[in-house]
Amino acid sequence: MNCSSFGKCGSCVLYQIPYNEQVLMKKNKLIEMFSQFDMPKLGVFTGSDEHFRARAEFRIWHDGDRCDYGMFGLTERKIVTIDECNIVDKSISNIMKPMLEEIIKDEYLKTKLYAVEYLSNSKGELIVTLIYHKKWDEEEMKPHIYALKDKFKNCDFVVRRKGKKLFLDKNYLIEELNIKDEIYKYKQIEATFTQPNRKMAQNMITWAMDNSEELKGDLVELYCGNGNFTIPLSKRFRKVIATEISQQSIDSAFYNADINGTSNITFLAMSAADFARLKDEESPLIKKYNLKNILIDPPRAGLDDKSRKFVDSFENIIYISCNPETLKRDLETLSKGRVIKSFAFFDQFPWTNHMECGVVLEREK
Repeated sequence: MNCSSFGKCGSCVLYQIPYNEQVLMKKNKLIEMFSQFDMPKLGVFTGSDEHFRARAEFRIWHDGDRCDYGMFGLTERKIVTIDECNIVDKSISNIMKPMLEEIIKDEYLKTKLYAVEYLSNSKGELIVTLIYHKKWDEEEMKPHIYALKDKFKNCDFVVRRKGKKLFLDKNYLIEELNIKDEIYKYKQIEATFTQPNRKMAQNMITWAMDNSEELKGDLVELYCGNGNFTIPLSKRFRKVIATEISQQSIDSAFYNADINGTSNITFLAMSAADFARLKDEESPLIKKYNLKNILIDPPRAGLDDKSRKFVDSFENIIYISCNPETLKRDLETLSKGRVIKSFAFFDQFPWTNHMECGVVLEREK
């Protein structure tokens, strides 16, 4: 991939290294990091090194009457202006320039515009979010947004400032993922977490399904988000119970289960710690399940002591990690008395040092 922003934008820190060498470098680093464990051969999943991000946020840099997209710089934490971004979906990269040109023409939209966020789906539809550091009136704002929508038919628009939000039609997209030759649909709401790399999301879900084919008992999932893993994996289990602390994400998960015709999942809006207490107290709800398996996809901090102890109580663990350092720490506990059946690296973010991993652990018989 070539990009005129290479060398100044801080997003692509590995811009001088050819992509195949980046993958090899990350692979070797993971093998070395986890050498203390009895690991199987590392599975490596890659996709395109360009136009892979379905979600992006750009600061807006004002210089007189001019506005540019901006990102934090490569060598210091200050905003640098960029002309293009070739890691985002083509539907985003193609619209960035004409979108900003239209905004600049409109003094009301341009004034104190702080950032623009883009969310795209596999059909090329977009949610464009305009974020302001100014007070704006809803009725005054609407005609300006309608004018933008008239020019960009494939876009829906959201306007935000602290404590206030406006959208005209909808603030979500329906994404479609192809998992094992079956299409799954997901409602993705702007400003909530969704997997940014569509290809890697498909790879991760497929990997999790392949590694759960022979598991017995029911499944609990912590940090389930909008049901990204939950809904396809429900085909592998009699019953699934899934938790997420964000009520908005849980609402999306209910919606997604419905549009995919899934009926064996119970979604709960609660933290991992609260669910652990439910299980410890043997609540009537938990007694309905034969919970032998757990899937976790925690934040970068990994598991705290209580959550790690809770996860350790299950026979089989599927652990998706966005931080190898905290995964390694957690495995020092979770691998005791277990066999590591699968170890995978998903190159979610080419041109960065990020390494997404998956590990499957099975209790020794």
